[in-house]
Amino acid sequence: MSRYNLLILLSAFVFLSCHSSNDQKDQSRSPEVIPTKVDSVPTGPFRVSLTQAQYEVAAIQLGQPTLRTLNQTLKANGTIDVPASNLVSVAVPFGGYIRTIDLEPGMKIRKGQPLAQLENPEFIQLQQDYLDTKAKLEFADLEYNRQQELSRDNVNALKLFQQVRSTRQSLQAQLAGLAQRLAIIHIDPEKLSPNQLTRLVTVPSPVSGFVTSVPINKGRFLNPSDILVEITNVDHLHVRLSIFEKDISRVHTGQVVHFGLGDEASLVHQGKIFLIGKSIAADRTLAVLAHPDGYSADLIPGGYVSALVDVKTQPLPTLPETAVVSYKGKSLVFVLEKKQGHPAAYQFRQVEIKTGIQENGYVAVSIPPNVNPAVTPIVRKGAYSLLAKLNNNEEE
Repeated sequence: MSRYNLLILLSAFVFLSCHSSNDQKDQSRSPEVIPTKVDSVPTGPFRVSLTQAQYEVAAIQLGQPTLRTLNQTLKANGTIDVPASNLVSVAVPFGGYIRTIDLEPGMKIRKGQPLAQLENPEFIQLQQDYLDTKAKLEFADLEYNRQQELSRDNVNALKLFQQVRSTRQSLQAQLAGLAQRLAIIHIDPEKLSPNQLTRLVTVPSPVSGFVTSVPINKGRFLNPSDILVEITNVDHLHVRLSIFEKDISRVHTGQVVHFGLGDEASLVHQGKIFLIGKSIAADRTLAVLAHPDGYSADLIPGGYVSALVDVKTQPLPTLPETAVVSYKGKSLVFVLEKKQGHPAAYQFRQVEIKTGIQENGYVAVSIPPNVNPAVTPIVRKGAYSLLAKLNNNEEE
């Protein structure tokens, strides 16, 4: 019995000791801190006040947005091109052997400059036929005049006169046809005589320009269907731009185009649109042609072009650039809220807006609907002074 009682007393002592130790640990802990809700700190005042003296020093000017037609740009790509009339393929209808030729691609050619000399026995026969027909016609003219005099008094001679007249007219037609054939090979029939027959003809250039292709060589026989040389006249180069169908309503003749050669080229050249295509390609683009303002040596037909088209907009509300300030990634203006007292005290409010196209010192703006410029005029000049004052107030 005494052992049992001793065991109970010992157990009670151990329990009390553990409980006392736990209480001491709980008391030794720091009390938990419960955070209190802190109101967000305002980013700064959105209003700024000026005295009359400060207002005058800042040179504040008030007003409203004005409607202006501004230019925006439309990006386009294209090539340098020439009209079909300026791409000349030179051929000789009667053909012949190439005896002299000194042409290379890229050479500059003047109109009338000799391109090559061709040799062909048919040239001699053609000149001979012309001179022979010319001689027959001269005799026919004499016979015609004689028979005309005789037919006036002798009725029987009238039939003979008619035969002579018919022969004369036939020779006239033959001679005119031969003269045209000689002109094709650049032989002047008026200067042709029996002492000036030639088997060689010189082919002159029909236009001024640059040689783009020489598909023949010396000694080769040039058939009438063969090309002797190809020449490009660069006097009327144009820029062929590809404009997407969705943008074509914004493009009109007379608009200015700034362009340069290459993908990353500086747009050093300028031109004006003179023609808009009426056919949509498979990639949903239309061809738009622009004339460059003058010729430049780097404008090479077929060259790739990067361009910007100046597109006029509908009249938009605008403000001077001095009215709009940028702060923390936002576009801001100031409006006059109050003007009171004497001397006057001014209170301005900051308003965030959206901006658009900028041109010639003006910027297109979108004013919030809760701002009525007729009631609260907008600061058109001096906005940066107000922004500086506002920043100083925030620092204080």
